[in-house]
Amino acid sequence: MKITGNKPVLNKKGKPLTIGMIGDHWCIRVHKRALALQKCGYRIIICGRKVSYGTDQYPLFLMWHDERQFKNAVRVMINEGADILDFSNEPDHPVRWIREVIDEMGVGDHVKLVTDLHDLDLIRRGFITKNEREMFMKSDGLIYVSIPIQEKANYMHSVTKPNIVLYSYCNQGIIKDVVEEEKVIERKGLVYQGGANAKDNEDVNRIYPYRYLYDIIKKLVEMGNETHMYVGNVDAYDSHQETGAIMHPPTIYDKLMKELLNYKYGILIFNNEKGTEDQVNFTLTNKFFEYTAAGLPSLACWCPENMKLVEKWGVGFTFENISEIKDCSHLEEKYPEIINNIEKFNKEVYMENFIVRYENLLAELLGVPKKGVPAKIKKLHKFEYGREESNFQIY
Repeated sequence: MKITGNKPVLNKKGKPLTIGMIGDHWCIRVHKRALALQKCGYRIIICGRKVSYGTDQYPLFLMWHDERQFKNAVRVMINEGADILDFSNEPDHPVRWIREVIDEMGVGDHVKLVTDLHDLDLIRRGFITKNEREMFMKSDGLIYVSIPIQEKANYMHSVTKPNIVLYSYCNQGIIKDVVEEEKVIERKGLVYQGGANAKDNEDVNRIYPYRYLYDIIKKLVEMGNETHMYVGNVDAYDSHQETGAIMHPPTIYDKLMKELLNYKYGILIFNNEKGTEDQVNFTLTNKFFEYTAAGLPSLACWCPENMKLVEKWGVGFTFENISEIKDCSHLEEKYPEIINNIEKFNKEVYMENFIVRYENLLAELLGVPKKGVPAKIKKLHKFEYGREESNFQIY
């Protein structure tokens, strides 16, 4: 029998699940999922290596520095009644530590381990590491950020265990909350928010070439665009000063969302002109959903999976080359139509409407009833993910 209404999945004792969410860095994707789950009535307890945005919004926050502390934190979560231990990589090896604690405590029959696969060496670097293989083997269930990554990883890792795709949606109400707190001024300029490599960091640029944005930002400025950058690392903040972009220091998430309201377009471009970077080819980014939630059309180029979503929902502009962007004046005629599409998007595309995919994954792992899904939400899931991928989660 399925659970009806907006009630949470219950454990075998008839209580809403307690979910322990663990990571090295408590990133915004983790917070988005955790906040949506907490709204649904689950008890969320969290663990990370440092205090970051959102960690003050949950009843219990544990910190760790090494394997000993990490394992002790996992023991605390289990003793606190955790039904699910949810780990967000990277790194990959702490999944082994979680499994060792589960086995040591003999709770594997009722405590399940789920891994949210933010980044994979298989995709980013083209090979499978020992730690990545072990992470897949020791997890009970898996979460992917996009369908192409799910398909490739499931094939290469021979995955037969339950797994889902869940995009990095923003939470419901973030637009309303932000707009009510600060009056939106006339929008102007382009903005990039997210990670970027320092110009002269050869090691990082070799490992993560798609995040070398210096030349891209410089080109946008040279074409006559007022361009802003919000980057999370100080070395990129310093080195990109020379591009002519207006640089903003690392900015906490809620303040960033308010400031995004000032701009006219969101830059969704990576250093992937030749299409050789599968991390960009296959991944859907947080920044796409942040831009759209803040009402900004995306300017998408050299990021195929993001470009598909931009075109599917009609919430931005896609380009084969950044030179096509010019000074953006030729986009003015279509701008009102795009804004209208964004307003429609934001009325239904938010994490709370899709978190049931995750809830029903947990129900499957624990052997308890899944949640029923209203027809309107089923339709939304099918449009977003396709019927076949959605069958497991919504039927």
